[in-house]
Amino acid sequence: MDKAKKTPRKVAVVMAGGRGTRFWPRSRSSRPKQFLAMVGEETLLNATVSRLGPSFRSEDIYIVTTEELAAETRRMLPGLPPGNVLVEPEGRNTAPCLALALALIERRSPEGVMVVLSADSWIGDKDKFLDDIDLAVEHAVKKRDLVTFGIRPTYPETGYGYIETEGEGKVLGATAFREKPTYEKAVHYLESGRHFWNAGMFVWTLRDLRAELTHHCPELLAPLDEWVAAGADPSQLAKAYGRLPKLSIDYALMEKSDRVAVVPARFRWSDVGSWPAVVEFHESDASGNVVQGDVLLLGSTNCAIFGGHRLIAGSGLEDLIVVDEPDALLLCRKDRAQDVKLIVEQLAAMGRTDLL
Repeated sequence: MDKAKKTPRKVAVVMAGGRGTRFWPRSRSSRPKQFLAMVGEETLLNATVSRLGPSFRSEDIYIVTTEELAAETRRMLPGLPPGNVLVEPEGRNTAPCLALALALIERRSPEGVMVVLSADSWIGDKDKFLDDIDLAVEHAVKKRDLVTFGIRPTYPETGYGYIETEGEGKVLGATAFREKPTYEKAVHYLESGRHFWNAGMFVWTLRDLRAELTHHCPELLAPLDEWVAAGADPSQLAKAYGRLPKLSIDYALMEKSDRVAVVPARFRWSDVGSWPAVVEFHESDASGNVVQGDVLLLGSTNCAIFGGHRLIAGSGLEDLIVVDEPDALLLCRKDRAQDVKLIVEQLAAMGRTDLL
């Protein structure tokens, strides 16, 4: 009698090394977006790990972050083994991050299935989310595909990448990855019914990830494999890591592989990518204003005021975002919220590291 196949072990890899510069001045280099409670009472990092609880054992949840953030990450997640916080010597985009996770985790669970998530996204409908993960895991194991999740667009967003799909059913084929489009293209993508927002979440077996990286981007693996073969001394990782190309996993692998499948997500998702995105999670008053803290507005409409340190009073304001911190005050129009990242870059060029 044939024995039933054993279900591969699921491991979750949470990428948590980002800085979230679009949320300055609340987000800083030592207090990035994932460490903040941008939506609800939990930090985005804690919420990401919490929603995995019913389906993943704590020893099977890994966090990849930077040296600067590692100690605080461990402090915020006391339920995880300290060794499950994997530390990058430096940020080199998502492909090196996941190659490092592969090199370390496959030594413990070579037959495992990796579920890749971001620490700074919001996800609703937890049960549907976990069900979609199980669907993706089943497909990855049976079909040997690299699985990604597509978010069905609800409006013509120009700030996201898109995945073009084919077929029908619960799992679709991926035909192309599309860069952030013009508004006209975004309208076409919305109307086509075949294009999904690229959420940057993946499921694959460790063996298939290694095989596909070996085929499409071997330079991501060679330095890490040499480091592991030499004993994986943490003090020597920086030397190996510095040899890795700075690439996104989309560019390094997903856009090149012909083994990509898409699970249309049934859960709600937001990348919480800017202050206006945060506003969407808060109730507004009759004039469309969202306020936190001690705020007094007169004759003002569609403003978002994030205070808490002093009284903020305004009159005749419209479509404005205000974020108050003890050492910095941000004022910007809602339609220029993406420029906050440029403010951070300018502060860095000015040497104002005290504000970063």
